[in-house]
Amino acid sequence: MNVLTVLRRIASEVPDRDALVMGSGTISFGALWERVDRTSTGLRRLGLAAGDRAIVMIPMSIDLYVALLAVLKMGAVAVFVDPWIGPRQIAAFAEPSAWLGIPKSHVLRLFSSRLRAIPLAVTTGRRLGPLPAGATLAELEAERGDGEIAAVAPDASALVTFTSGSSGEPKGANRTHRFLLAQHAALAAEFPAREGDVDMPMFPVFALNNLASGVPSVVPEMDFRHVDRVDGARVLAQMRRHGVTTCTASPPFFDRLAAELDRHTERPALRRILTGGAPVSDAQLRAWREILPGSEILVVYGSTEAEPVAHLAAGERLEAVNPHRPLTPGFCAGRPTDRLSSKIIRIHDGPVELGPRGWGDWELPPGEIGELIVSGDHVGQDYFRNPGAVRENKIVDASGVIWHRMGDTGSFDPEGRFWLAGRVHSTIRRGAVLIHPQLVEQAAQGNDSKIRRLAAVGLPDAALGERLVIVAEAESGVQEDIAARLAAAGFAADEIRVTSEPLPVDPRHNSKVDYGRLRARLSR
Repeated sequence: MNVLTVLRRIASEVPDRDALVMGSGTISFGALWERVDRTSTGLRRLGLAAGDRAIVMIPMSIDLYVALLAVLKMGAVAVFVDPWIGPRQIAAFAEPSAWLGIPKSHVLRLFSSRLRAIPLAVTTGRRLGPLPAGATLAELEAERGDGEIAAVAPDASALVTFTSGSSGEPKGANRTHRFLLAQHAALAAEFPAREGDVDMPMFPVFALNNLASGVPSVVPEMDFRHVDRVDGARVLAQMRRHGVTTCTASPPFFDRLAAELDRHTERPALRRILTGGAPVSDAQLRAWREILPGSEILVVYGSTEAEPVAHLAAGERLEAVNPHRPLTPGFCAGRPTDRLSSKIIRIHDGPVELGPRGWGDWELPPGEIGELIVSGDHVGQDYFRNPGAVRENKIVDASGVIWHRMGDTGSFDPEGRFWLAGRVHSTIRRGAVLIHPQLVEQAAQGNDSKIRRLAAVGLPDAALGERLVIVAEAESGVQEDIAARLAAAGFAADEIRVTSEPLPVDPRHNSKVDYGRLRARLSR
């Protein structure tokens, strides 16, 4: 079943309802379907065929969803490229048949002979002869659509999106039509919409879910490359102007919104906010609850390959106690959705292969810290043309079930809630002891407002293997306080460094520490 059948049904039920509201304009569900139909027919006329790959390099806009959905409708594969993905990584998707992008994006094709050879190039702007592309989006829509939705196998690729790359090279997650439909069902069940809801989604996947649910999406007016610089006043004005009732965004977005709301007495009519993509501190949750007392605040846990995995309300998160680690509990992510199966396995670098004893050699009991793995219909099964990443991140059990390695370490408490302790790739091996950075960071940070960001990293040491180094982005004079808090929690750092230079963070959320880049910086 082609996932576009869902949009066609919604468009027939609520054709005049706003689908996408953006700074560049508004489009209804009926008009969106009409544009998608015309564009899809135009792409087919120019030679794009089912199964072909089309690079889509268009920022959050109505044109993005028109192009993206048109590719899916005809059974081709949309490769959605985020702004931080470079030409080398794009070119790795051998033999793409089309490039759909804003005029500036076509300049990237000049840097690669493989990208220059793409036969079909479409620009969202105007063209002069063959420059910057051989066709425009407007030209594709010039003729009437045929209304046809290509029949596809459930496991046919529909959409390829990149991971953030915070733990290494970005990978192209392969989203099949089956996966997209299962993900929509999971999101709709975990975070149900109400009649009259208007959502503000920062993440494209939540906008897609809204399109499948008939919920209007008001896309925030912001630079998606710099979430930590969002203009709170501008976003707040959007919320009020369009009657936004729910919002999904990463933590820095809500920090900026809360700072703006602190200057106002009137509150937006937000009944629910969802946040995730990076760890959320208790201090952030308390600040948001104080500034938005009437809003339900949910912390969502998941990844590009599996979303959603778990969630919990801010109140429960703030009151949660981990009986296994009361001093350094980690961050509670909640109970995994019953649409998934989950396990904790021992921490291991490199691929995991099950032996004759199956999970007996790998699975850990509740309370012990290991790596979280999940399986289910809305869990990605592979990566596009990247067998090495599949070997590293997927496990196939004796029944043929594919499990995804979340890359996060943690444990389950007696109530079945998952407590995050760190990342597998940033686990510190100091002698015979495994040190989980998030637990150390939580203890070192405390409630010290002078520390803007903090990281615990392992650096090579001849005697220990790795030594524990705390790096605090702060003004001077916090070392003694950090050392005291660590000692109270049972940790001892080999070195505490304080720097005024911002710690490197991931490009998508601007809030997760990029441990690889930080280690490289410290080593230099």
